[in-house]
Amino acid sequence: AAADPALCGVGAVVCVNDELHAARWVTMTDATGVCAMSSAPEPVLGHVHEGRAVISTVPPGRPPTVAGDPETDVALIKTYPGMDTTALTALVDAGVRGVVIEGTGAGNVPVGLLAAIDELTGWGIPVVVASRARTRRAPLDELGLGASLAGKVGAVSAYGLSPAKARVALMVALGTGGVEAVRDWFSRL
Repeated sequence: AAADPALCGVGAVVCVNDELHAARWVTMTDATGVCAMSSAPEPVLGHVHEGRAVISTVPPGRPPTVAGDPETDVALIKTYPGMDTTALTALVDAGVRGVVIEGTGAGNVPVGLLAAIDELTGWGIPVVVASRARTRRAPLDELGLGASLAGKVGAVSAYGLSPAKARVALMVALGTGGVEAVRDWFSRL
């Protein structure tokens, strides 16, 4: 598959079990199974058939370019119901430059964190909300009440990226500037 001209210009691809997955969409769903990878809710990019790569859907576009260097001091926090702001406060005190919050469901964030998200974005520290469950590529206000509230206080949508991928994307996006530059960069993913 790697040498097949059909994949030229498609971007990073994962080939497993004769399936071709766009790296941006793929996630390991079973650490021990043969069918360990999935791109859901996005489609499989294509297949390997008789030794040839066959593309069956439009691959994701290239990520937006950045002029600056990636920021390495970006945190990833897993949330839980009733969570207070202690973890976020400690990160700010340690000098973190950006935070990815792993919300539940469709990116739901505990209500107790909303004021802290508002403060962080006001201080120029971008907060990106990703879901531990797979979500479609959408702004926070389209994902449901918990995510929508986070968006209203300044959080940035991960646009369907997994929390770990959103962290790397935020590292790159911070090379473009502050909160609004990051918001714009993620919206163009």
